[in-house]
Amino acid sequence: MVLSSGVWEELRKIKDPLLQQLVLKLKDTIMHSRADSTIEKYTRAFLRWVQWAESRDSFGKLPVNPLHFALYLQHLGSLTQSRSAVEEATNAVSWFSQTAGYTSISQDPFVKMALAGLQRSLSKPRRKKEPVSPVMLKEMVDSLDQDPSLSDVRAVAIAFIAFYGFLRFDEVVKLRCCDVRFLSDHMVIKIVSSKTDQYRQGDEVVIARSGSSLCPVGRLELYCRMARVDSQSAECLFRGIVKSKNGERLRSLGSLSYSRIREILMGKIKALGYDPADYGTHSFRSGGASLAANRGVPDRLFKKHGRWKSESAKDGYIKDSLSARLDVSRKLLF
Repeated sequence: MVLSSGVWEELRKIKDPLLQQLVLKLKDTIMHSRADSTIEKYTRAFLRWVQWAESRDSFGKLPVNPLHFALYLQHLGSLTQSRSAVEEATNAVSWFSQTAGYTSISQDPFVKMALAGLQRSLSKPRRKKEPVSPVMLKEMVDSLDQDPSLSDVRAVAIAFIAFYGFLRFDEVVKLRCCDVRFLSDHMVIKIVSSKTDQYRQGDEVVIARSGSSLCPVGRLELYCRMARVDSQSAECLFRGIVKSKNGERLRSLGSLSYSRIREILMGKIKALGYDPADYGTHSFRSGGASLAANRGVPDRLFKKHGRWKSESAKDGYIKDSLSARLDVSRKLLF
């Protein structure tokens, strides 16, 4: 719908076959200006604006009328009582406006004032999620039966690589069987694309082997053996599991969704006796990052391991230990 209005109406008038091919390639290029997960989120938010605008007789979808959009933001803020919902709508509609060649709606002075007012009125104290601790990982391993199911082994493997690799859930979802290489003293995980890799250059995460029952390499190896993972396959590493009278086996195709992985790991946390409301999708990444920071891992290596582009983004994941925080004042004492 968006790539058929605005500048695209003009481009459709081009008759030259060579230029028509370039138009098709340009569409693809424009749609790759954001990460896939971001575009999916923006699309949902934009379609909500479209649905609301279409229910009003005199409201057009694109180009966006600033006064109409300000009214929509007021409606959305009153309906959801959510600052993030209002901000997401503004970002989404602005991006789609730009893809059609129109000015970003977020730059309109009136919309800016409406957004700023809603941000202030809808602001709430943020309850930051707790990081997962090494103790919790040990409890996950200890909770496994002597002959554990593939489902349980899968959950523990995901938890360990997310923690020790500082992986986001969307990175875990996209992992393929061929993206993992096991070596004598470590493993290499290839990250084909991620939220911070806007230009899709790819990256690699290396995780050391310890040889203990809490070794992240060993945990993933156990899953791969039990699931009979083909290390050369381009299929997703973590897939659904089929249960039968003969036990469990990995589905041959498909992948686990972001929400399903979250459901699996929050279920594990609840089974250990913790409140899942205290933890979130970034708790494993945050847990590994906090442990590394409190153990004095050099900042440059720390940042590279987590694929952070800025100091502020990295620091947002760290929960300093009480000992580290007390160390500040200890250094001031006479």
